[in-house]
Amino acid sequence: MWEDGWRHKKLNRSKALISAVLAGLFCGSCFAGEGLRVRGNELLGGGQRIVLRGVAVGDPILAREGRPLSDYERIAREWHANVVRISLHPGVWKHHPHEQVLDTLEREVNAALANGMYVILDWHTIGWPDGYHEPINKDWTDDPPDLYDSNFELAKDFWNEVSARFGKDGRIVFELWNEPVLAKKEEDEETPQWEHLKPFFAQLLGIVRAHSGNVVLATGNAWAYDLRGIREDPLPGKNVAYSWHIYAGTDDDDEEQWAQHLDELQRVAPVMVTEWGFQQHTKEAFRGTAKSYGVKFVRDFLEGRGLDSTAWCWHPDWTPVMLKTDWKTPTVMGRFVMDYLAAPEAMGAPPGRGGKKGS
Repeated sequence: MWEDGWRHKKLNRSKALISAVLAGLFCGSCFAGEGLRVRGNELLGGGQRIVLRGVAVGDPILAREGRPLSDYERIAREWHANVVRISLHPGVWKHHPHEQVLDTLEREVNAALANGMYVILDWHTIGWPDGYHEPINKDWTDDPPDLYDSNFELAKDFWNEVSARFGKDGRIVFELWNEPVLAKKEEDEETPQWEHLKPFFAQLLGIVRAHSGNVVLATGNAWAYDLRGIREDPLPGKNVAYSWHIYAGTDDDDEEQWAQHLDELQRVAPVMVTEWGFQQHTKEAFRGTAKSYGVKFVRDFLEGRGLDSTAWCWHPDWTPVMLKTDWKTPTVMGRFVMDYLAAPEAMGAPPGRGGKKGS
């Protein structure tokens, strides 16, 4: 049923999507002046330099079913976050009524905004546009097999509707593609692929700009880790920033490798680490501790290189977890993140970067 409906909608929407791209890379009348904007390599909030530090909460339909909206008050007040990242999986967009999904997103977004936080909306695909997409874990029996679907028409449809719905509020950031992955084999990700990714991001940016001048986030391949090539050839237009994902165990926690893959991009554009974290007792690739990963990553990269961030994940089941099963008690990583958000100066924030709201 859904597939038949989608085929009919594709023809009807194609002209609208083409018009969206041709609308250009700017939409000055759509931008909420008190929201975020990019100036050089800085983010401005309400016209002043701001540092965003917060947490990711996952997909509200899959991760937050039954959770109260008061969670956002806790995140703001108890965790001292000033930004929250809310994700939406392609498989959810594909198999659920769009108005229902948008209404759910709106409730979550409004709750976060009401508690003084900025919001990142993330298209949570893992894969290559119209190519490979990550298969789901065999134990995730409740999720559709195309959870991370990388169909590019689906992504364009999502951003057309989402930017139209949320694009008038400049406090909302649009993260266009969660994690580009060329192929399943890690050796296929050893070469930067920005020149091949950039045209896809340009199309998504054009669609957003038909409705909104809000800040957007683009990224590189290798699960959003390899940002090489972007600095010399960035996306054109205003209010473009970049996301970076890096967990414990990435390149054996070698800071030189981390720096090579960041490629000094933060010198020319804002870089936000929209996923970072560690978990001590796990067989997953992000196994690590505050000592082996957390302290040096926060000190030398988030603060030492002036990066904004949202730690993954404010959840008791989505790993690496920051909460225990009571949804109240922080895990070891959760406590580390709480301490960092409450007192970034104690973890190396230089003058001018300390404090919840930045400077």
